Amino acid sequence: MTRTLALPGASPGAVEALYATGHWLYSQLRIDHAISVFRAMIHIAPNDERGWLALGACHESKDQHDIALELYAAATAMTHAAPRCELARARLLRARGREAEANEAIAQAARIAEELHDDELRALVASEWWRP
Repeated sequence: MTRTLALPGASPGAVEALYATGHWLYSQLRIDHAISVFRAMIHIAPNDERGWLALGACHESKDQHDIALELYAAATAMTHAAPRCELARARLLRARGREAEANEAIAQAARIAEELHDDELRALVASEWWRP
């Protein structure tokens, strides 16, 4: 499961509230509002992969794939373990025909899954290896 490490003074409840609010806004197709919420989330909880993943998904939905790629890469740098962001990055890279980079991102996600001893994550990574 994803670690949530918030900045001092930011309660875990506040992080959860931001995530839930952003998710709801995204589901209502209020993407610009969701972006604002997820940006706030990554500022107060930069180690929580969910905020980065959701923010990237918002930008993907707006066809801002370069921004999404940057966010997914930043997630790995900030959290030191963002396997789902690596998989999202791999999907975007694969769609651009950048197979070698996509495979590297999947391999990074696999390394993280092994380090975390996370069977669910291992299965998710394995499914990405075989995606067309």
